[in-house]
Amino acid sequence: MKNNLLLPSKYKVFGWILFLVSAALYIYCCSIYPSMHDGKNLGIPGFTWTYPSLFTFGDNELTTAIFSSGVLIGLLMICFSREKNEDEYISLIRLRSWQWAVLFYFGILFFVNLLVYGIEFSIFSLYNVLTIFFVFIVKFYYSLFKLDRERLVDEK
Repeated sequence: MKNNLLLPSKYKVFGWILFLVSAALYIYCCSIYPSMHDGKNLGIPGFTWTYPSLFTFGDNELTTAIFSSGVLIGLLMICFSREKNEDEYISLIRLRSWQWAVLFYFGILFFVNLLVYGIEFSIFSLYNVLTIFFVFIVKFYYSLFKLDRERLVDEK
């Protein structure tokens, strides 16, 4: 069965490169310039969310937005790239890995919803979106590793 929603397998390499470069630059940018309003980062005019008055007009941080978008696009390319030998069993492994990732994501979200409040919950929810992709990647490639190992044992 052909799945038209998957990218060609060569996009996985581009995804890994984009993810690693963007994640490294994001971490570097956040560690060097921890304050968003110090004037050293690239800013763009827009609405900001500040405590005394909501939705004020000011400069928004653009560098971390670009790098975090690169991280998301890279992870999407990794997750939605087909394997070189994509068959129905690998599609089943892909489906089960997505199910595990979504269940894990909502399990974390459930417990954090009970334990964390305020702006920390919003910040955690933003980073928790990446959990789906990381759990999928780990589960999917671990399952493929086990499948390859079983095939090698069966050949001997």
